[in-house]
Amino acid sequence: MKMSPKSFRTLFVSALAAAALGLSSVSAFAQQPALSAALQQQVQQAVTDGNAAAIRQLAANNPGQAIQIAQAAATDAQALVASNPVAAANIAAAAATIVSAPAVIASNPAACAQVAATTAQIASAPAVMAAAPAVCAQVAATSAQVAATPSVIAASPVVAAQTAASANTTATNAGVLAAAPTVAAQASASVTTISTNPTVIAAAPAIIASIPSAPTAPTQPTAPVAPTAPTAPTTPLVDPSVTSASPSH
Repeated sequence: MKMSPKSFRTLFVSALAAAALGLSSVSAFAQQPALSAALQQQVQQAVTDGNAAAIRQLAANNPGQAIQIAQAAATDAQALVASNPVAAANIAAAAATIVSAPAVIASNPAACAQVAATTAQIASAPAVMAAAPAVCAQVAATSAQVAATPSVIAASPVVAAQTAASANTTATNAGVLAAAPTVAAQASASVTTISTNPTVIAAAPAIIASIPSAPTAPTQPTAPVAPTAPTAPTTPLVDPSVTSASPSH
C-alpha cells in the first residue's frame, strides 16, 4: 500500500516525538518526589471518570506535586485516546492548564515541557481531534504556549520542538480550524515562536524541518478593470446675454 507524503510526514514526526519524549522524561522527573499511592489512585480514578475538574482540584490541593499530578494524568489519558477520546481531550486540557501557571513553570521548566509535549501529542491524535476539536485547539494553544516560554526552551529545546510539531498538527486540522479558529491561530503563533528559535533549531533540526508552514488563504483574482469610456467633446458655453452683432447696412 502506498503512503501519501502527508501520512509519511505524520509518521516521521510521531517517531521523532516518541524519541524525544522517551529521552527527556527520565531526566525531567528524576528529582521530583513520587506521588503517594493514595494520590496516584485518585488521579487514576479521575482520569477513568474523565473528570478534568477533579484533576485540577488535586493539583490545587497539592501544589508541591502539581507537575507530577499533571504528568500522571496526561500519561494515563493516553490510554483513553481510542476508547474515550473526549475524556482524553478533557484530561489533557486540565494537565496542560496546570503546568501553564508561571510559578509552576519556574519550579521545573523541564518537567513542564514534558507535560506539554504529552498533552499536545494527545490533542493531535486524529480520533481526539474528531471527537473534541475545540478542546484540542485549547490543548494545542496551552501546550505550545508553555513550550514557547524562554525557560522551557532553554531547559528542553528538543521537547519544545516536539510540542510544536504536535500543536501544529492540531492547529492546522480542518475540523479544529472550523471549531475554534481563533484558538487555533494562537497555537500557530506559539508554534512559529518555537520553530524560529535558534536554540530549538540547533537542538532539533529534523523535527523543525518536518513542521510544514501553515496554509495561507488563496489570493483572490483581481477583477479586470473596465476600459474608460471616451469622453464626449465639450460644447463651448455661450453666454445668452451676449448676442451676435447684426451686420450694418
